[in-house]
Amino acid sequence: MFLNYSWVNTLPLIVDLVLTALLIQPLCNFLLYGWKRKQEEVNNSLNSGAKRTYLEVFWNQTFAKVKGHDVTKAVDKEFSDLYQRQYGRKRFITPISILLLVAGFENFYLSSELIQLLTNSGELSSAVAAIAGAYTFVTWDFFGRVQRRNLVTADILRGALRMAIAVPVGFAFTALIAKGLAPFVAFAVGVFPLDTIRTILRRLANDKLKLELGADTGRADQIATLSGVDRSIADRIEDADITTIPQLAWCDPIQLSMRSSLAFDYVVDIVSQALAWVYLEDKLPALRTFGLRGAFEIKVLSDDLVSDDPAVKAKAEAVLPVAAAAANIPLPGLVYALEQIAEDPATRFLYDAS
Repeated sequence: MFLNYSWVNTLPLIVDLVLTALLIQPLCNFLLYGWKRKQEEVNNSLNSGAKRTYLEVFWNQTFAKVKGHDVTKAVDKEFSDLYQRQYGRKRFITPISILLLVAGFENFYLSSELIQLLTNSGELSSAVAAIAGAYTFVTWDFFGRVQRRNLVTADILRGALRMAIAVPVGFAFTALIAKGLAPFVAFAVGVFPLDTIRTILRRLANDKLKLELGADTGRADQIATLSGVDRSIADRIEDADITTIPQLAWCDPIQLSMRSSLAFDYVVDIVSQALAWVYLEDKLPALRTFGLRGAFEIKVLSDDLVSDDPAVKAKAEAVLPVAAAAANIPLPGLVYALEQIAEDPATRFLYDAS
């Protein structure tokens, strides 16, 4: 009798530990391997000259007092220290700790109720179903993010929030339906992302209260008009508090790469496009046919126009009139716009970084 009692009371704790370990394992995997790979990606994408330009342009740091080969060492050290301060592993400690507290409590409750359900029969409650749904969504989301190396501290906090509000959100939805369907609805809502739940709740509020709270999720998105940017990428950029092309044009590319977990080379490309778009707007797509995809390519053309090699210079000069005609821009205006783009300090960094 004692053994049976002990086993029944210990089993929920064991299940709790297994469920929580399964949730945390991808995060540990990311900190051990994925984070280091991301750091190496950024470091290897920039040479010392590009790092120096970056620190001068975006952080207003100078290395005039450092001489000789010590400049390279000073630049590399400052860049590495900056990365550690902004995105070091220590920044994951607090989010993971919060997630552990929430997950440990809810998984214990979930495992206790499920074991009681299996041993004593009964009905699955809406609270248990809601927790199970939220756990499924958050764990699956973490697996996917780690596989894509797309994990930042905010994602972990969102996961903790999603689990913490699982029960009240489940009750909010099940209050509107028949009792027999409550567990199913609670679980189904649990696997919805927070953005989806927000939209559904707004629409329900509009319907029940006869209000118009802007539940429509469709919206014009400037950044999604750039080449190679889809809705999901635009959402990741928006999470970094960038919603317009001018913001993207003069953002810090290193910071954006870290905050969005997008590949640095990809970030360089879209920032390059944004810089050119600020000056050329909807004329830019017409120039892509001539190799002028963004600010980087325009900088290359600008350098070719003053090249000492006659063949290179002639080829660059030949591009200008046909590009101006294709974009329907007067040639002098196009030339001046290209000069402004090429001389922008942000363009200089992108050029040095490539």
